Amino acid sequence: MAIPNSYDILQAVIEATPDAIFIKDLEGRYVLINQAMARFVGKPAAEIIGKHDLEVYPEETARRFIEADKQVLASGKPHSFEGVATSETGTQAYLVTKGLYRDHDGEILGLFGISHDITELRLTRETLDHTREALFRSQKMEAVGQLTGGIAHDFNNILAIILGNAELLRAHLPEDPYTDEIIDSVLRATLHGRDLTGHLLAFSRRRLLNPQPVNLNALIADIVRLLGRTLGATIHVTSATNGDAPVALVDPSALEAAVLNVALNARDAMPEGGALTIRTSTVDITETPATDDDLKPGSYVVVALEDTGTGMPPAVAAKVFEPFFTTKTGGRGTGLGLSMVYGFAKQSGGTVSIASEPGQGTTVRMFLPLAAVEQHALALNTPPLETPAVPRTILVVEDEPDVRKIVRRQLESLGHRVLVAEAATEALLLISGPGAPELLLTDVVLATGLNGIELAAAARIARPKLPVIFMSGYTAVPEAQQRIRETGAPLLSKPFTTRQLERAVNAVCAR
Repeated sequence: MAIPNSYDILQAVIEATPDAIFIKDLEGRYVLINQAMARFVGKPAAEIIGKHDLEVYPEETARRFIEADKQVLASGKPHSFEGVATSETGTQAYLVTKGLYRDHDGEILGLFGISHDITELRLTRETLDHTREALFRSQKMEAVGQLTGGIAHDFNNILAIILGNAELLRAHLPEDPYTDEIIDSVLRATLHGRDLTGHLLAFSRRRLLNPQPVNLNALIADIVRLLGRTLGATIHVTSATNGDAPVALVDPSALEAAVLNVALNARDAMPEGGALTIRTSTVDITETPATDDDLKPGSYVVVALEDTGTGMPPAVAAKVFEPFFTTKTGGRGTGLGLSMVYGFAKQSGGTVSIASEPGQGTTVRMFLPLAAVEQHALALNTPPLETPAVPRTILVVEDEPDVRKIVRRQLESLGHRVLVAEAATEALLLISGPGAPELLLTDVVLATGLNGIELAAAARIARPKLPVIFMSGYTAVPEAQQRIRETGAPLLSKPFTTRQLERAVNAVCAR
């Protein structure tokens, strides 16, 4: 067997390697390439040999290669470069090592390069970075949720006492501008505290939502009318809704709050005035999600809010959904508005995205689950009329004495007869005894014995048609939220106003 010469061996190795190998002369012309190089360029080797980079690649790619060659020639040492190259066959991420080759006397004849395709490696790296970022955001969200959940129940009970007593004071004190101003200030501060807690719970996906079929076009029309007054005369608000009346499966109140938060941010980005357009559409997702932030396959409704504001750079846009991040100065922003939007969309089974460029405005898109076809008719029906108030006997079950007292007073101010109980055992005796209540209003979390959900189930064994309303300062456990929905009973989130309590009582008794 004949032994091949060294040139043949070297040539065979060059052609066998999957890496692109090339040699250039001092003028930058290719004098040798292997087949891997020719495949990437998309031309036969004969059409590349003798050519300059500007004759082989698009100008931007060629200029980068020429600049790298100059660095190697200037230093006289090998260099490694990482980048992205474009050719007729597409785009490739590469890691190339370039160095000089010399003759026997040490004279530089040109340079060589070995380029390794790292496209897959770069994609893997980007996916890993994206996953790491999503994990960090999830951990931060969990930490915020645990912190908020730890104080939400007690804090909202305190706010319920302040809100209820302030409302009753305003109702019973003689009219006086000075007194009214003080009480209004207390009410505003209390409601602001409630909203802050709600935003934190929404961001961490621990807020209790009541998803139902919602006619988005009708909801957006109502929101546009509201925003016309809220945002001021310098902001022109319009809608461009899908003519097919998309029906989303969402909590309508939470969606209204989310749209309002985005709109208020849009207003702040248009200090000299501008336009805000709200669009609705539908989209089908078929791809399997790569991360927690990606949508699962299915049909979604898209609510897009487009403004003509100042826009923001990518580095800022990437942080807008983080809690406490704000671009507003002077203490004007809490940094919770858009994080609440993010949490609402994720907890609803969707997601939210943002597109923005400096000077080009911003578009925020909420992707929300599309309701099943059989649920569409429920959303397109006209809303029920307000039911007039009728004095009733109502049982209030609440383990916190001061909260129990203020809820009793709120109901009595509405003309109702009120029974009170601290625990489920006492409540069940009242339900079965003389002068039995016509409605059960119970806290979800009770200190001893049965909780509010278990109490409602036991009460309905004795009184199957007994109307029930739940109230809670914080209900984080998904199983509890699901059990509340299964009862068909509404839930009042503490703190609630007397008007909210009145509407809930009238609505549940009208069924």
